[in-house]
Amino acid sequence: MQTCVVIVLFALNAILAASGVAFAVLAALRPSALAGEGAEGVGVHFYARMYAAKAVPFGVLAAVVPFLATGAVPGVCLLCAAVSQAVDAAIGFGRRDMRQAGGSVVAAVVHAVVAALIW
Repeated sequence: MQTCVVIVLFALNAILAASGVAFAVLAALRPSALAGEGAEGVGVHFYARMYAAKAVPFGVLAAVVPFLATGAVPGVCLLCAAVSQAVDAAIGFGRRDMRQAGGSVVAAVVHAVVAALIW
């Protein structure tokens, strides 16, 4: 594959992963910003923070691993990120939130393609 295309895919992967981190932090700080009105209870804050506790380190890993390593382990990390985004997309489709679903589908595809490139 052309070097330029690979660089663009790696950069897009990093941007999408960083966006996921940003949305996780936003959800932890202000759940109603993403979940809509009425999402201000103690339980909502608890689960938003639990989600962010997993999504932030995982997003950072997905963003940087293609630049640091190749092979099976980083490939599996990115495939796991792709599966996580696919599940987020399914949740978005279930809620009829096309913004969430669309962004997650794009991130899942890019993570999977980059995983295949570095594997």
